[in-house]
Amino acid sequence: MRASSLIFCGAAAAAIVGMAPSAHAQDTYPLEPAIRYSVRPGTPESVGLSSALLDQAVNELENAVDDGDINGAVLLVARRGRVVLHTAVGTRDGLNEDDPSMPSVPMPPDGIFDLQSMTKPFTVFLAMRMQESGDYPGFNINNTVATYFSEFAVSSVNNKSSVTIKDLMSYVSGEDIDYFDDTNPNGLFDDADPWHSMLDAPLAHPRGTKVVYSDLGFRILGHVLETVGGDSLQNLMKTYIFDPLQMNDTGFQPWLNMPEKEDRFVGTAWSAARERYLRGEVQDETDYFLEGDGPDPAEHLTGCDGLFSTASDLAKFAQMLLNRGKHAYSCNQWPLNLCIATLLPAQAVLDMTTTQTGSLHLNRSAWTYSENLIYSRKGYGWEMWDAGTWPGGESTSTVAYSKTGAAGTLIVVDPEPSREMFTILLTNHGLPKYDHFTVDPATGKISWEEFDWMLGDIRANEVMTKVHGSLAW
Repeated sequence: MRASSLIFCGAAAAAIVGMAPSAHAQDTYPLEPAIRYSVRPGTPESVGLSSALLDQAVNELENAVDDGDINGAVLLVARRGRVVLHTAVGTRDGLNEDDPSMPSVPMPPDGIFDLQSMTKPFTVFLAMRMQESGDYPGFNINNTVATYFSEFAVSSVNNKSSVTIKDLMSYVSGEDIDYFDDTNPNGLFDDADPWHSMLDAPLAHPRGTKVVYSDLGFRILGHVLETVGGDSLQNLMKTYIFDPLQMNDTGFQPWLNMPEKEDRFVGTAWSAARERYLRGEVQDETDYFLEGDGPDPAEHLTGCDGLFSTASDLAKFAQMLLNRGKHAYSCNQWPLNLCIATLLPAQAVLDMTTTQTGSLHLNRSAWTYSENLIYSRKGYGWEMWDAGTWPGGESTSTVAYSKTGAAGTLIVVDPEPSREMFTILLTNHGLPKYDHFTVDPATGKISWEEFDWMLGDIRANEVMTKVHGSLAW
């Protein structure tokens, strides 16, 4: 593990973007883009990027493989609709602690990765799509969670009855980072009704008083959407996101929903609990338990983790965001052979991808990646640019946003008009351990050193700095 990768880059970032770190709080970007692009192949120079610096970004990943920090990765870079880099390095499967010498095939460029928390922006997007669709009269993200689950409001402590769907989406609900039960060391795993227990759990903080990243909150968010939609997150996302965007390699439980693509499932780690190496199964044990391991679809999926996807599919999602909710794709329509489908109004996309947490977040730049994840500025499901330590590197604009999956995946989107680019980095690192997951007893502040080390291992800062710095001004 490379603790040396945990750098403090505020001064460098400010110098590159030409803006003092204190100015970022109100940063935004235009509601409408100048042009809406479809995703298609291109060359770096055709969109003003440096091939040499992109090659250096690939070299960083090759070094990570050579150093044993990861076994393999896929990197995709696009600007203004042109995919200028899409490459794979190393091998398909991550570390198998039960059999460290387990053989593996080369990493396929179309490998299907465990996204972990990169699921969250999709859950948010589904909520916004369901609200805008008109298919669910009365559903609105300003509704309270108690509108759908009465047990959520049994406790009035910390103003829990007033928690809204939007509060869950922006991490200000007061929900704890995850479900904890001091009376039961096995928590949800020994629970006859885990969904009731999560709904009934007391808030860790008064609603609307601070930003705290919460898997628990996003599990509840997904549960609300399944209840409103009368279907699983898999089917709802397929209807409202995957099918419209032609994301044919994306979904929950790929072992169940796309078994014919098994050779492309990217492995993450050995599971002692399941006594097998994991390929096509969500690595997080709690989410796997909640999904169930039988041959039939789970009764409930989780809105925080569980999605699997490829770099190419994620590129369609990212470009749609840069298009402010519109999907541009090839068709036979004269004169440009280009069709445009609207998934969301531009304002909804802007809301999702700009700061929604007011002054509740850290009143300074983040010092570590885990601090950026847990406490920094949030959109709906996204982490915003930070002048200190964030996984998007040192070369983006101040309106860039990102999402990390703790098993070693990352997407960074920069909608600033002179940039209009995104980078997708997918690796088989696997989930960090929790040996150094600590809570300060005096302040209650959480830190997770293994998460910081994971982002160092996958070379997040180095890769993203070179990719986004390849823009020729």
